[in-house]
Amino acid sequence: DLYVAPIFSSNKHIFMNNFKATINYINLSGAIYLTLSSIFYYPYQKIGFLVFGISYLIEIFTDKKWKNITWNKSTIYYTVLAAFFLLAFVYYPFESTDKYFWHLISRRLALLSFAVVGFLGINNKYKVSYFLNSFIISAVGTTLYLLVFRIGLIEFISNPDRQAIFNLSRIGYVNSHMDFNLYMNFAIVSSWFLLRNKTRANKWWQTSFYVFAIILSFTVLYFSDGRVGFITGLLNMTIITIFELLKFKKWIGYGLIIALPVFITYALKHHDRMSVSSIKNEPRLFLWKSGTDVIISKPVFGWGISNAQEQYDIKRSINATEEYNARWNHIKILHSHNQFLQTTMEFGIIGLILLLFLYVYPIITLKGNRLFTALLLIPIIIQSFFDVVITGLNYAGIFGLILLIIFSMKRDVEIKHINY
Repeated sequence: DLYVAPIFSSNKHIFMNNFKATINYINLSGAIYLTLSSIFYYPYQKIGFLVFGISYLIEIFTDKKWKNITWNKSTIYYTVLAAFFLLAFVYYPFESTDKYFWHLISRRLALLSFAVVGFLGINNKYKVSYFLNSFIISAVGTTLYLLVFRIGLIEFISNPDRQAIFNLSRIGYVNSHMDFNLYMNFAIVSSWFLLRNKTRANKWWQTSFYVFAIILSFTVLYFSDGRVGFITGLLNMTIITIFELLKFKKWIGYGLIIALPVFITYALKHHDRMSVSSIKNEPRLFLWKSGTDVIISKPVFGWGISNAQEQYDIKRSINATEEYNARWNHIKILHSHNQFLQTTMEFGIIGLILLLFLYVYPIITLKGNRLFTALLLIPIIIQSFFDVVITGLNYAGIFGLILLIIFSMKRDVEIKHINY
């Protein structure tokens, strides 16, 4: 009997450790699946959200996460993120209609979920490199999938309308240009980080793959039918190039700073979607005007999410163009295609200040990782001028994953020659 109790206790301890590790790896797998699948149309991500969510609820108890809570930069940030989400409920009692409330709140539940996850923390199996590689694999894999299996490489090369057939294939099998191009930009940034990783030397095939990923992703952005992704890619490539040259050949770097505006102007001028006629016919122009009209009525406190949508629908019907009525009038609920306008419509200047905090705070406060943080957030910030990002169903999950990379994951990727 004296020996049975210690053996039983030891076996129980081993079992619990193994169970805990298994849940940790399941949770990690769910997050990686979310990262890989978010380039596709929803609901491909549903299983990832389920696996990640259920395993995390178990982890709260197996890892006793409440014991690890400390008040620091990340918990401050996630508290503000939760407050940003909860603003909708603060306004709810004062709204004259709840017609849109529950539909809109369901599209931004990922915000609250990631606020809780960030506040309580993730398990120690997470590493930054897993997720950077996931962005790259997803971007390169889907592009090659379209070129080789859906279009055919020979057909793509020989067809003079290769740009059109690629974009049609992407729409049919993967996602819209906004989502797809966002991943191309994440792939460019991730590839550069991993090329410059000083904690572990890359093998020749890894270096070749990352260089190929940068070239392929930027080429896709150039031929894309979207402007935002290309402009973002151009900006990221410019920052990376200047950084590289300033660190190794400063005189070339300074020369490039002077020459780059000329190159950028040329690239933008010759991009198909940058023509004057294309910009004139941009449907976002009247959507933005409608959003501005709503804001003017209540600029300080806003309308609340349901009333704002109701007012926006009224203004949108007044300002709608003929092209919009012909192509998109069947869409019952349409946002302003601008995160800053959308947030100000809903919560006024108060909401806008919180939104700006969410975008700027990580870059300002995380010393030693500012370039890393900025390059990951730049695609999201720029996209926010042209789409609803953190309160939209398509992007809220990606935004949450980016925050975990910035604040919470074990940093096994460090960039050489960075000291700020």
